[in-house]
Amino acid sequence: MSGAFGQVAFATEGGEAPVSGAAFDAFAQTLLADDGIQAVAKGANGPVVYTTESIDQIAPDARFLVESNSNVTVRVLTAPLQAYDTDEVVGGAGYFAGESASSTSGGLCSVGFSGWSPEGDPAVISAGHCTGDNSLDVSQLTLPTGDPAGGGATDNSDVQIITGLGELAFSQFGGTDNSPGAEGDVESVDISVIDVTNDDLKLLPEVTDWSTASSEDLAASTTDVSSVGEAELGPVTKSGRTTGSTSGTIEAIDGWATVTDAEGNNPRQVYGFGSLMTAAPGDSGGSLVQGETAVGVLSAGGKLQSGEDFVWGANLEAGLALTGGYTVALHLDAPALTSPADGGQVYTGRAISGTAPAGSTVVATQGSGEPFEVEVTDGTWSFPAPGTPGDYDYTVRAERGFDKSASSSFSVEVVPAPLEPAVISSPFDGQVVETSVPVISGTGEPGATLTLSGDVEKTLTVAQNGTWSADVDLDYGSYSVTAVQTRENASSSAPVTVSFKVVPVAPAITDPKSGLGYDLGSGPTSVSGTGIDGATVTLQVNGNPAGTATVKNGTWEIALSKQLDAGTVTITATQTIDGATSAVATSTITVTKVDNGGTTPTPAPAPAGNGGNGSLANTGAPIAPLAGGGIALLLAAGGLLLVARRTNAARRAE
Repeated sequence: MSGAFGQVAFATEGGEAPVSGAAFDAFAQTLLADDGIQAVAKGANGPVVYTTESIDQIAPDARFLVESNSNVTVRVLTAPLQAYDTDEVVGGAGYFAGESASSTSGGLCSVGFSGWSPEGDPAVISAGHCTGDNSLDVSQLTLPTGDPAGGGATDNSDVQIITGLGELAFSQFGGTDNSPGAEGDVESVDISVIDVTNDDLKLLPEVTDWSTASSEDLAASTTDVSSVGEAELGPVTKSGRTTGSTSGTIEAIDGWATVTDAEGNNPRQVYGFGSLMTAAPGDSGGSLVQGETAVGVLSAGGKLQSGEDFVWGANLEAGLALTGGYTVALHLDAPALTSPADGGQVYTGRAISGTAPAGSTVVATQGSGEPFEVEVTDGTWSFPAPGTPGDYDYTVRAERGFDKSASSSFSVEVVPAPLEPAVISSPFDGQVVETSVPVISGTGEPGATLTLSGDVEKTLTVAQNGTWSADVDLDYGSYSVTAVQTRENASSSAPVTVSFKVVPVAPAITDPKSGLGYDLGSGPTSVSGTGIDGATVTLQVNGNPAGTATVKNGTWEIALSKQLDAGTVTITATQTIDGATSAVATSTITVTKVDNGGTTPTPAPAPAGNGGNGSLANTGAPIAPLAGGGIALLLAAGGLLLVARRTNAARRAE
């Protein structure tokens, strides 16, 4: 045991120890300074302390920290945690790590996970302590039935090497350069990566359950590894060459353990998590998974005084972060066809679609053709069926990074698609066109034959860019045109019809111009304008018929039957020729009643020839000054009105 701690700042009589952040890290480091305390991690209700001594035998300060915080759980081990590799090798092991391919001594460990190098070459991920601090850099696979988990002798006397595996690429047990590491340092890890040099091996992103070891085929019964993540409190499964597949419970996470060799020497700090599960020497480096998530490699183990087996798992993500870009190989589900069904029919050019893992790309191959990539969006993919009818076979697989799914195959029968209706875009349905329509145009299927019927009869071919047009010469009138497109080996499209009108342009109202104002009794007595020779102009005032006129020499004029009433006056005119009536021309004016005070509201200026509103000259000049300037305001209302009217009359005579 060590002496007194330098601090007891975490002790709060009757309080609780920190469970996260820097405060927890410091709390763990303080306790781990005691030789009797093997590991400290985060449990469900607070810190969990693993010790080889009973509480009353650890250093006083450590004991005080534990006993003064109500949320601390203490678990007593029967011995210090030891790395679970073994050096009792005779001619081989589960994988066997030695100094060379001919070595007869070395270490027996378990493969954790298949992986990838930064360049995408196959690799194996295991524990760093299996490499003898980088001295055991050649690895070879062992016969499953020779390993204890496959029925071999527990003393490893049945171990047989069957083939080469690879060469060590990176290893770290404890801190940088295999130093002891430090409590609270997430870079104190237990990780190794082996570059696979045996081209005959096929690495799978799976973990064996050892149930098929008797057939020497551990890949016959496996669990897929589909992600990498942090360990969570709860169920966990381990797979290793000594005790096979065992399940247990992670009871503490985000902590550090002091891991020693089999003789209890050379202690190293390892960041990870504690589990209650069965394991034994030789299981080191083996996989620790929760569901299909890889969370760690087996680092060490021991027994609790309660008789339960205890395993320390090295945090996988923390270890991989130091390897320079090595990653775990992940399982991808093979793409699945959703439409049409396998062997079903699909129209030419229509979608062949399915599902694939999110974030992946589907690589499809038609027959013996060149592969092509298909984007996966929200877990779905699609590509168009060929344009030529026939039977087609496809092979598809998903890829994401260096990971590739198994391939899946399907066949489809491509049949001619019914033609979609053509589109008549100009003129559009219900459109009113002024003067004439020289061209009818739209879109269709490239190469299809388009037939126009109704008021226009033509046959033409849709251009390769999907457009078509027909020259026509449609004068005034109402028209209906129908389009149908056909193609060889396909049924005709549904007909599409548009109706439209060709009308004259609206006549122009030149007098009175819209926006002018008039005094009551001095408004316009006629309405005039321009139009198409021979057209009949129909006039309305405030919606009431006000007369007709025939356009001669491009002009027309209609006399009004009476003076316009005060208020807003809306004058409209249309012209009709050859049975076609134009759009409406509008002029809006204002007629103002003179008030009893004798003043006249200031009107808007009126151009010459439009009559004005009784207070403006035809030239648009402003009102003449009243005699006497401001003194004129003292005159009787009638006198002021008389001056204004005389002035207006004089100007109209100019």
